[in-house]
Amino acid sequence: MFRSGYGGDEIMAQIIFNGKAAEFAAGDTLASFLKSRNIAAKNLIVEWNGKILTENDPLETFSLQDGDTVNLFSMVGGG
Repeated sequence: MFRSGYGGDEIMAQIIFNGKAAEFAAGDTLASFLKSRNIAAKNLIVEWNGKILTENDPLETFSLQDGDTVNLFSMVGGG
């Protein structure tokens, strides 16, 4: 679902982020999408289109596409 941004120059697309629709600019990577939302991926588990990403998967290398699904999880420890 592409449409013009508010300024008319930016092309926007949509992903499902933690179960809710979210827009992103065309060309965004997973890293830039998270940064634009002030989310640090450190200490988070990132699932992208059903695949769990690891520290060996640089988020800058994953280009978002219209319809992608991204979920974030955090580990909680305690006793």
